[in-house]
Amino acid sequence: MDKIGNQLKEARIRQELERERLALLTGLNVETIAAIEEGALDVQISTLYKLSDVLKCSFEIGDISI
Repeated sequence: MDKIGNQLKEARIRQELERERLALLTGLNVETIAAIEEGALDVQISTLYKLSDVLKCSFEIGDISI
């Protein structure tokens, strides 16, 4: 799992959201969320924005925070 995947999973679990609920709230599909959490998918900035908006958190990529 990569850093973004770890951050996503931790934020989702901290808010007690199942992947299915997060998918519904973001308009992403469950498979995409799972792939991001597992580090199997390169994440687009627009996807990170949707996730951060719903989860009310930011994601760190090196020296950048989204």
